[in-house]
Amino acid sequence: MIFDSKDTALDALAAQCLQVRDLIDTVGDPLMRAAIDLLLIEVARKLAETCPPELGGKG
Repeated sequence: MIFDSKDTALDALAAQCLQVRDLIDTVGDPLMRAAIDLLLIEVARKLAETCPPELGGKG
């Protein structure tokens, strides 16, 4: 997944969350998966705030 935002730290955090989510899926722990998904929702919200408006962000 590629993120086009102005905040490389958030991009890196999102990528790490996705990697952790993949590992959790391998183990099969639904509670941990839900926790990571909630974290990803928050990261996505922040990424949307830093993305250029032409890409659907708030700029």
